[in-house]
Amino acid sequence: MANPPYQLSLQTSEPTRLAQIPTSSLTPPVTPIAKESRQRSFQDIQPPQSLSAPKPNVSTPLYFTNDLEIIHNGDNRPIEFGRGAWSIVYKARSTSSAKPSASTSTSNPSTPPSSPSSPVSTTRILAVKAPVRRDARPVLEAEALTLTRLTLTAGHEPYIVPFHGQHKDLGGLVMSAIPLALSTYIEDQADIARSRQPATPTMFDPVQGPASYTDLARKLISGLNWLHQAAGMVHGDIKPHNILLRPVDANESTSAFPFEPLFADFSSAVEIPNDPAIPLDTTRASMSAFTPPFTAPEMLASLTSGDIAPTPASDVFSLAATLLAAATGDLLLYPGTSNMQRLAMARQGHQIVDLTRSGSSGHRVPRNGFVEGLVKPAVVKDPASRISTVDWVDLAASSSSSS
Repeated sequence: MANPPYQLSLQTSEPTRLAQIPTSSLTPPVTPIAKESRQRSFQDIQPPQSLSAPKPNVSTPLYFTNDLEIIHNGDNRPIEFGRGAWSIVYKARSTSSAKPSASTSTSNPSTPPSSPSSPVSTTRILAVKAPVRRDARPVLEAEALTLTRLTLTAGHEPYIVPFHGQHKDLGGLVMSAIPLALSTYIEDQADIARSRQPATPTMFDPVQGPASYTDLARKLISGLNWLHQAAGMVHGDIKPHNILLRPVDANESTSAFPFEPLFADFSSAVEIPNDPAIPLDTTRASMSAFTPPFTAPEMLASLTSGDIAPTPASDVFSLAATLLAAATGDLLLYPGTSNMQRLAMARQGHQIVDLTRSGSSGHRVPRNGFVEGLVKPAVVKDPASRISTVDWVDLAASSSSSS
């Protein structure tokens, strides 16, 4: 399982130029990213366009051409946000200068002009996803094309990592820096819940509370619906570690969940063809790293067959498992005492609700409750029978109104 990103920390020493960074023994991760100046609430999100809408024709990725510096800590080590199978994510900054606009008039013509102003510098904190080894570069190059296409698709802002381009020299991906992953948030909420005195009225609620949970759920489901229906893309590796939380300005939104959840790490993504008769392109699928609790059972069963293309249905399962983890506060989901036991349970993923309910936090998924009602249609055994994202959006809205 990829390590979750760390919280953003203050710079304690002068940054070092990118060319000076050691790249030996690096390993890709969870892609962290920071709050953009303009936020939109869930209510502002427009419905996705149809898959029949034209998709951006992308043959080359966006490139990041500004100066880039990796931030080091007090021990002169590059600050990392996270690691994964193909890459390592560094904390970086980019500084740009702009000349202030000159005054076009003066109230007193006899007054001498003021001294020329110095250029105004603007610094952005960024995340740089760098390849770990040579054979990782093609993986990140493919991800750069995916992120470019998503960034050029209308309505992407509330749903995906802000992508600023690929760095040619490093071969890495440059994104905004977002300080918090959903996995860390889930663990924090679980710790808070454990610190409270046991309270019968709330013991059956999700750890973060029902209103916040249902708002998170419909934001995530809306994001997956946009990804499938508007962008025509399967993510392929949805889990709490690959969802980043951008704070929502409290003065601009009444959202019960005070973050925008953004999908990150598209190294396993595949394009959905416009023609349903055309099979998914398995050459882009990258299943070198996976997380059993959040991987659809049909994907786990195919690990030895070589035909391992993620599908919209497998994305739906993975997001449903993520919603179960968010409700229980347990990232392991299954109650086994060893990885092998949990893997065996994950292979029976259509039973995930009942298996999760048998764990120590299973009381937060009561029978016939709104968590079960939201998740169960998304985890049925037959992938073709799982709920579509379009119908799931409607179900999430109705669950929210009745919870």
